[in-house]
Amino acid sequence: MPRLKDGTLVRDLFNHDKREVQLRVHHDAEIFELEMERIFAKSWLPVAHESEIPNPGDFVRRYMGQDSCLVVRGDDGRISVLLNACSHRGMALCREEKGRAANFKCPYHGWAFSKEGRFMAAPFEKQMYGDQLRRDADDLGLVTAKTGMLAGMIFANWDHDAESFQDYLGDFAWYLQAALERTNRGLEVVGPPQRHIMRANWKLLAEQLADGYHARALHQSAGDMGTLGHNPNDPASWGLIGINVSTPGGHTLRCIDMRLAYNFEGLSAESTAEQRLTAIPPPGANPEMVKEFGQNLSDGQIALIADTPPLVMGLFPGTDFFTLMSVSGSEDGSHGPVMVARTWIPRAPDLFEMLTWILVEKDAPEELREKTKRTTVRNFGISGYIEQDDAEAWQGIQKSVQGPIGRKLTGKYQAQVGIVKPDDFHGGGDVHAGFSRDDAQWAWWKRYAEVMSN
Repeated sequence: MPRLKDGTLVRDLFNHDKREVQLRVHHDAEIFELEMERIFAKSWLPVAHESEIPNPGDFVRRYMGQDSCLVVRGDDGRISVLLNACSHRGMALCREEKGRAANFKCPYHGWAFSKEGRFMAAPFEKQMYGDQLRRDADDLGLVTAKTGMLAGMIFANWDHDAESFQDYLGDFAWYLQAALERTNRGLEVVGPPQRHIMRANWKLLAEQLADGYHARALHQSAGDMGTLGHNPNDPASWGLIGINVSTPGGHTLRCIDMRLAYNFEGLSAESTAEQRLTAIPPPGANPEMVKEFGQNLSDGQIALIADTPPLVMGLFPGTDFFTLMSVSGSEDGSHGPVMVARTWIPRAPDLFEMLTWILVEKDAPEELREKTKRTTVRNFGISGYIEQDDAEAWQGIQKSVQGPIGRKLTGKYQAQVGIVKPDDFHGGGDVHAGFSRDDAQWAWWKRYAEVMSN
């Protein structure tokens, strides 16, 4: 049972009866080091999108927690994720952000490794080592990670004893596939991910993904622009009414109710899901793409994205996908699609780096691609409307919990609706329909507490 230097058991940072979390978890350096060992060294983390490395030898350099890694496409098309550290003395093999390589050679002593991480050769090998390196070659390769794929996003896990990627997704895979794997050719990314540094603890972003309650206060700017809050006193107008889903694995999502919008399009209650989706295609799609949905999705998944589509989907510990319509799709301020994948990389207890990929359908016409890129950047880019609002909260909390009194505060998650699953809702997991309360957020914290305490 992990114990901090002041004698506190990590499990005692969480009051499960009162549903409270000691806010020192956002500031304590000991807790941060435990997170690196217990969470980021053993979790499935996104590192790249396959469209970033289309050809053999293409690579990008990324991070998994605090470990640098290389994401490489081999000659056979398969993708490897390698620790960016030479097996000889630990020197970083590569300092480029991206490129193409036949192999990787250490700049310190010149040891060379294949695109799959196998040890190949060393300078003056015979004179230096005799036959030793040939005998030990199988043990001298680079550290490799397990890999998985979702909508073209490459996930990796250093722990080869960890559950499979599909087991990790569990019930959540059904939702993610419905939102992201709906067309025949799938998704690609527009350019490299945007990157920026946030002076806050990574968990402040992760636990917020299932929090709809903050929209009314924090996203007033979105209300001013017409994205939210069309009726300031109506919680549905602020996106507070919908369906939240959580899983024991800490994954969370929020679904919004689209059915009222179809009334404005003149569609009757008897219209089919395909008719509704054709009238109002989901973000990033057009009527032609909607015709492909039935080839890739089940009837239940099509009903989901037609009536209660996922808005934000979060994977434990630090990944999210957003699909929504928002302002600034064009110069006239009209609405456009947002399709984005994000991950956050802990750098210190009070610092994380955000990577933001813009997603588009491979078959999207240029006008739709451009509108998706523009809307996504203006909402979730480094200076995006939504990103700035959220960053204010994360950094404001971080400043408050650094003092000896502030760090004794607790985060409170007592607002619970419980398990409420509508009869016509097809998805799995724990379903919390109605006013957005703290159920899914607390599920995230329960998973965090479980991983950190055992």
